Formats: sequence, C-alpha cells, structure tokens
Amino acid sequence: MYEDEEEPQIDITTLRYVLYARKSTDDPKRQVRSIDDQIDECEVLARRNGMRIVKKITEEKSARKAGNRPKFDQMIQDIEAGKYDGVVAWNPDRLARNMTEGSRILSLIDAGRIVDLKFATHHFVNDSSGQMLLGISFVMADYYSRRLSENVNRGVKKGLKEGKSSGTPKHGYIRHEDGIYRPDDEDGCKNFELICDAWKMRKKGDSLKTIANYMNKNGYARIYKENAEKAGQKVNMSDKILSNTVFPDPFYYGILIQTDKPVDLREIDEYNFKPATDEDTYNYIQQMTGRSTKNTKRSVFKPLVEMVYCAYCNSKMYPQTPQSSNKTRKLSYRCDNAHCQRKNKELKLSQSVRGIVIFKFMYEMLENIEVNESDYEKLRNKLIVSNQANAHKQAIEIHSLQGSLKSIEKDIKDRSLKIITLDKNSPIYRTNETHINEQGVRANELRNEIDKLTEQRTNPDEDIMSFEEFLNVIKNASKHLKVADVVLKDHIARLIYLNVHVDSENVVSYQMKEPFKTYFKSYKIFTGRGERT
Repeated sequence: MYEDEEEPQIDITTLRYVLYARKSTDDPKRQVRSIDDQIDECEVLARRNGMRIVKKITEEKSARKAGNRPKFDQMIQDIEAGKYDGVVAWNPDRLARNMTEGSRILSLIDAGRIVDLKFATHHFVNDSSGQMLLGISFVMADYYSRRLSENVNRGVKKGLKEGKSSGTPKHGYIRHEDGIYRPDDEDGCKNFELICDAWKMRKKGDSLKTIANYMNKNGYARIYKENAEKAGQKVNMSDKILSNTVFPDPFYYGILIQTDKPVDLREIDEYNFKPATDEDTYNYIQQMTGRSTKNTKRSVFKPLVEMVYCAYCNSKMYPQTPQSSNKTRKLSYRCDNAHCQRKNKELKLSQSVRGIVIFKFMYEMLENIEVNESDYEKLRNKLIVSNQANAHKQAIEIHSLQGSLKSIEKDIKDRSLKIITLDKNSPIYRTNETHINEQGVRANELRNEIDKLTEQRTNPDEDIMSFEEFLNVIKNASKHLKVADVVLKDHIARLIYLNVHVDSENVVSYQMKEPFKTYFKSYKIFTGRGERT
C-alpha cells in the first residue's frame, strides 16, 4: 500500500467518502481480490488518514461495458447531487474498466464534484498530473479488458470449430475435460439409451409426461460432477425439461449451437459424434409442436399450427399425421395436457380430432354467410377512423425519433470540433473519441428505426377492402379452401380466423380476424350442424 503524502490544500478529515468495491469477474475462482478483502484494505487506509466513510457500496457486475452497473450509476448520481465529496476504492480498475465510465469520473473531478480519490494500490493527487495518471490507469484497464475479451472469444471460436463447448452438459451425454461430448452410458448408465428412446416415443405421439415418467421409472438421473455448487445433485427428467431443453435442441442429431453459431459435429471426423436421433425425426417433432426449423423440407407440412385449441382445457392442440394401416397419413389434432378431461378413460372422449372436421366447418360456415353492403360500409368507416389514429401515432413516434437523432448528431459535431486541437494520445481525446463512436452507432440505429416506421406508414384507408373486394373474398373463400393444397388452405384460414376450439367431434367456437370479426359478430351463421354465433 502507498502511504498518503500531506495535501495541505484539502482537509480530508472533513470530507464525506463513499467506499466502492466490485468483483473482478463472475467466476469466484478467478478473483484478484475478493470484495471483503477490498473493503478491509480501504478501511485500513481510511483509519490511517482519518477519513470518514459514510457509505459502502459493493457490486458484482462486470465493468467491461458501460451501463452495466446500476449501483455505480446511482453512486455517480449521488455524487452529482452533493451526497459525497470523495471516493475510496482498492484500485482505479474497480471504478472503471471502460473509457465511457472512466470519463465520467474524470469529468466529476474536473468539475469539482469529486474533491478527492483514495486508492489502496494507487496514489492520486488532484492536479493536472494526477488526473493524467488516473486517465492512463483507466486507459490501461480498458485495454486489458478488450484484450482479455478478444483472447476469450478467440479461444471460444477455436473450440467451437472443433466441436468443443462449455456450460451445462446436455441430457444423455457427458462432456469430457476436453469439451467433447460422449454418450452417458459408462458403468451401466442408461441415460443415453433413454434419451434415444425419448425421441422415438415423441415421434410416435407419446405425451411429454408419459415420456418423462418412462425415463424416470427406468433409472434416468443426471448427476452434477464438476459444478462445485451442485456437485452430487441429481436431476430427474420432467415434461418441462423435455419441452424446453431436449426436443428443441438440434444437438441431439448433430448440430451444436454455441454463441449463436452452429457447428455440424457429424462433419468433424475426430469427434466421432453419436447422435440420439436423426435429422428427419428432429424436423418432424419441431413441425408437430409448432416450432420452426432451418430445414423443414423433409417434413410433412401441417396446417393451422397454434390455431386449434381444446374446448375442455383450452390448451393448444398439436397437429400430427400418423401412418395408418393402409400406409396413408391423415391429419389430426391432439391435446397433450395430462390434466385434460380427454385423459379420463371413464368419459370415453377422443384424444384427438380429425383435421377434415375443422376444414368442413369452415367450408359450411363460409358458404352460408350473407353480406349486407350498408352494414359493411359502416364498419369500413370505423376502420378508417382507427387507421387514422394509428397513422397519427406513428407520425408522433417518427417525429420523436427524429428529435433524438438531431440531438445526437449535434453532440457528435460539437465533440468532434472540440477534440481537433487535442493530442490524439491523451486520455481526454480517447474518451471523447469513444463517446463519438458510440453516439454514431446509436444514430445509425435511430435512422434505421425511422426508415422502418416511414415504410410502414400508409394511407389510412388504403389497406381496407372495398365492399366488392370483401364480397369477392367471402364468395370464393369456401371454394378456394376446398380445392387448395394444404399450404394454401392454411394461408386462407389464417386470413379469416384467429383460432378454433374443438371438442371430441366438432368445432364448438371460433374467433375471426378483422374486418370479419366486427362484421359478423351480430350475425347468426347457419350451417349443416345447426345455428352458431
């Protein structure tokens, strides 16, 4: 520690100091100094110099990027409000490891808001030389952070190309120390075998609950081994883990995604990856559950995904096309809610509903609709008024963004003119240069937002159908639905309906999109199954 020299111009015993301590990393094993150690050394420094610490602030957020530390930001606001006269910290890099926040500290010193800084490992004198040395400390901390980040990212990218990964291991696999995944089947463990069974069962249409119960009954349990906090803990399978973690992950057929970048483990010869399923099965299950995949051409297209709901439990029903005995596939929608009345065997309710039942309802409904021109014109006028209000709201939002953009452009211009005469190697120049670059990025973001909103602006009555267009849609909708292929059926249905609710045999209720919803809400629709509203 440095001994503080006498500074006659400041009576530090009368100042109010805030003590700030921060972790250096999110990993406790890599601490340079723990928070408790930082506080202890700062308190020793304060007692030795007769300083009065009125507040202690501890934070565990990273300081590599600006705007990531709420407690630091609050401390700066309190200093600006006059609550504290000085700051005590273990080292300058505890206060700032990026030039944006470093410049905030220097600006407060320059403005006299921070009268004094004290560090356990750095001697600061509040004069031009002291401020320059402090600025250099911030620059070095910023440089170290950037280099560390670059090295870590370089290592991650290199490891990813080789199929190596980090984080929580995948279910059914063990990740070795070299980052390579191997099946969890050592010493008689059946985890990998059970994960493979899970994919086969899901493809057959078994529910998530059924699959989870099967796996746990047959001894599935993942045991944490290396994680210090969870070592020895067991994790059994659940329907939630299957739904959120296992079945959406393309890793199980060979695509590892890390840092948002995919690597095909099947193409790395030395990896010898053993998949739990194949790509076709993966794509089939994603389509069955309504998820999108990058390659679904090999899967059967299923219409009305996330549009069909169970009338008994209000859960989404998922499309499936199981192969029948004569090797044909028939579309149906199945409810997977384990608590649904459909699961009660005494009620003898069908677990699924045929897709043709839903489409026949739509055919008959659209064939029996009668359209009144005067009523439609009233609706059209209401929609025009609503669109005008939306257009006005968009115009205000665009104007607000344009104001923010002008303010940023002025700030960039003013700062650019001010630093022209400064030494490019000085901390102040580098600080302002960083700020200008960040403002430039924000300006581009605002321009993109403005362009996007401007493109979306239309004439308030431009997107509303005329009565003739509306009538044409109604008259031809049923006919087009009947003769269209499955993809076009899905498209037409989505133009008119939001959803349908089905019991064990029929459609019992539905919701339509505008303008159909508003127009038909007061009309009775007669179909072959009786009167509906």
